[in-house]
Amino acid sequence: MLRNVTLSVLSLFLFSHCSQEKPDIRVVCETVPQGNYVIKWEIFPPMDGTVKIYEASQPDSFNLSSPIAETEISKGFKDIFFVQTSKRSYFKLIFNNKYSIITAERVIPMEGLFDFRDLGGYYTTNGKQTRWGKLYRSSSLARATLEDARGLNNLGIQTVIDFRTDKERHDFPSKYIASQTFNFPLLGNPYNVFVSSILSKKMKAGDIKVHAQDVFSFYIENNSDYFIKMFDILLDRNNYPVLFCCFSGSDRSAVASALILAALDIDSDQIVNDYLLSNNQIDLNSYIPKESIYLQDPEIQETFTALYRVHKGTITYSFDKIIKEYGTLDNYFTTELKLTPKKREKLKEIMLY
Repeated sequence: MLRNVTLSVLSLFLFSHCSQEKPDIRVVCETVPQGNYVIKWEIFPPMDGTVKIYEASQPDSFNLSSPIAETEISKGFKDIFFVQTSKRSYFKLIFNNKYSIITAERVIPMEGLFDFRDLGGYYTTNGKQTRWGKLYRSSSLARATLEDARGLNNLGIQTVIDFRTDKERHDFPSKYIASQTFNFPLLGNPYNVFVSSILSKKMKAGDIKVHAQDVFSFYIENNSDYFIKMFDILLDRNNYPVLFCCFSGSDRSAVASALILAALDIDSDQIVNDYLLSNNQIDLNSYIPKESIYLQDPEIQETFTALYRVHKGTITYSFDKIIKEYGTLDNYFTTELKLTPKKREKLKEIMLY
């Protein structure tokens, strides 16, 4: 009898303890026509109740006295119509006055810049989230218009890390100057070296994908000094918000993005998904040559399309190569990039909530 009572009490304690754990909440914010938003969420285990939505122009400063919207959790989404127009909007969702999460539009529309987006909102294995409004990636700031410059000022960009070569910066000077800029010209072959081989049909779409893997890996393997400096910059709270950029925003910026997310313990699926987002953002018209042979030959067209798109195998190949050489990504960060466990914990304190 005593044994049954003890088991019942223990079961009740365990159930009560588990029921108090924060549920797994995933939220996305998407734009809809006319500049409005739709915010969607999934919760496991499912819960009933209400969700309140708050809006702010700064990711860490919400007025919780007046929500802009409220709805049933079970609905799974909410259309947001009344938002500010002059600055970027961040949204804080509070479920049953207990569990909160912040979201925002990942891809930020720009006039001249493309592939401009926020690295906030990715989830670690223990349920933490990368902070919104802290870290951005983009194509070359040489493309920035006056309207883009206003947008960057509104984002409060404090530091720019430019991964372009000296020649790229000379030929295409940045049109936006932040409080501080670091030029880290990563060693590697730019993709335009393949143009003549494509036009002569010496390279096909399949060849491009293989070479893309080699290019991505080369950036990782031959630029450790610059990546060490990059992480040192990210370890100083005073440098945020930080924007890193390259020519297209989809190669060297992609390498930096992947390394940073991996250092924050973001899983590989999310890192790959972030990488593949570039396919929706790259302006192919800025790169595709106007030669008549390109316009008339479907095979060449296919190869050029492969050249200026990103491919899942590129990033998985590079990370597998790191793990094969160093055993784990943790070993790579510690030995090659001097990002010790203590430094990684500090980075997580800055970049996660």
